[in-house]
Amino acid sequence: MTGTRHSYIKSRSGCQNCKRRKLKCGEETPSCRNCERRGKVCSLLGSSASLAANPSSALPHAQLPSGSETALPIPRPPGTGDVGFGPAGFTILDMELLHHYSISTALTLSSDPTLGNYFLQSVPQLGFSHIYVLHSVLALASSHVAHLRPESRQYYYDQSRARHTAATSMATPLLSDISTANAIPLFCFSFTTVFIAFGSLRDEDHLPFQESSLIPSWLVLFRGLRTVLEANNGALFSSSVSFLFHTTEVKRSWEFKQADMRALLEFQGFIKTSTSEEDEQTRQLLLDAFQELRRALYFFYDGNYGNEAKNRSLFTWMYKISDEFLSLVQQGNRKALCILGFACVLVHQLEYNWWCQGWGIRWIERVYASLDSVHRFWIAWPIREIGWVPKRETADSKNI
Repeated sequence: MTGTRHSYIKSRSGCQNCKRRKLKCGEETPSCRNCERRGKVCSLLGSSASLAANPSSALPHAQLPSGSETALPIPRPPGTGDVGFGPAGFTILDMELLHHYSISTALTLSSDPTLGNYFLQSVPQLGFSHIYVLHSVLALASSHVAHLRPESRQYYYDQSRARHTAATSMATPLLSDISTANAIPLFCFSFTTVFIAFGSLRDEDHLPFQESSLIPSWLVLFRGLRTVLEANNGALFSSSVSFLFHTTEVKRSWEFKQADMRALLEFQGFIKTSTSEEDEQTRQLLLDAFQELRRALYFFYDGNYGNEAKNRSLFTWMYKISDEFLSLVQQGNRKALCILGFACVLVHQLEYNWWCQGWGIRWIERVYASLDSVHRFWIAWPIREIGWVPKRETADSKNI
């Protein structure tokens, strides 16, 4: 008996990109898989029709830990869906994420009252006139919820990625023409992007390092933030947000203080005396990069500095590090890789921040695996500080 062939009924509600490319659209929300794979902004993002057609995407909200990482907004029963909201296509989930950002996420970004207030009030307000800022805020909040709710982690990471894809598609064209009118919103987009990259370590679809590189995604993205800061001869430093950068403990002490632990001094001496591999210019690049790192480490090991100074010391180091040094890393310069090993300590010491958790160990693993036995000796101090134990098969492997 010949089986009856069931004809495929073409969906009329697929996204515009899939229709244009004549692809079968899975209509996943908030962005279909085809668009996610290609990094395109899906027309289903925020579509009330598509969200209502996929009620299983709405997850019930469990009670979250009390304290600074407060519970998510009002619970809703399973199966209610993310109902469309407003002419811009924002959903109930978007409203919940914005609420979560206001009562929780913004409070985790800085302990400085002035900076914290800027994150809490000014950034979302700016998002109402610059939608890419609002999308990035929602993406950051969703990444935070993914951290707080491991049972729904990938769902919220998917939501974060879709919103950040939308924000990036709007902001990227503006980065080639930074003006006084868009510098501040682009700055807000850029720093939320850095936080999103930090917070996406456990996202199964996020690449924490670019291919085989030892440079984390957030360090690469911070170069974009630096571009915004330095645009128009550094106009942002004298703009209405100049208070974010001036009169801080870190800024006052940076040029005059350096950590002086024995391990640091010995490695610095190794750079100075081991000249067979590098020319004078390369050696100076290495010394300058390591000196900046010693300045950052000072705020962790010397004096009586709070968490905010430690956070700022990491970002100051990220700002100060040169493109030429990162080129040495990409070229596989072993001393440059050792300096990254010391930098892993900075990130690990900041694990009291949800967005930094896990990075120190993940980073030192990659650095260690890229070094030969001679240079692994020089990162013994970072390994001890982090408390990481190399796997036996890695420790016994042949020199790289």
